[in-house]
Amino acid sequence: MGAGDLTEFRRAGTTLLSLRMVNGSEGNLSIWDGHRLLITRTGSELGALGEDDVLEGTLEEPPPGASSDLALHVDRYRRQGPGAIAHAHPSGTVPEGWREGQPHGLYAHAPSLSAAVSELVRQARAAR
Repeated sequence: MGAGDLTEFRRAGTTLLSLRMVNGSEGNLSIWDGHRLLITRTGSELGALGEDDVLEGTLEEPPPGASSDLALHVDRYRRQGPGAIAHAHPSGTVPEGWREGQPHGLYAHAPSLSAAVSELVRQARAAR
């Protein structure tokens, strides 16, 4: 993973945190260029991503320790193609009584992480 990749992840994560769309270890981010998958580690805090928080693999061989939403990311990339996915939990988007594996929050697939974050902001505003 290059320094530019980590910078893009950090920028997206801090934007989501500053907009109160994630808190603590909520949400996740990924990029797939058609070959290489970069995805945040499960339990990472998007607002404070370190070098060890972004893992590298492929769709066929995802990295161990990847986000608990890994299967959803892989499925969307297989259906929609390369790009980036951002997942956040704006207020009111996680159902009461939610359990791991159930739909929750908002997801956006776009050509870049910054575009995916912009799409999440648009979705959150439309959901109000």
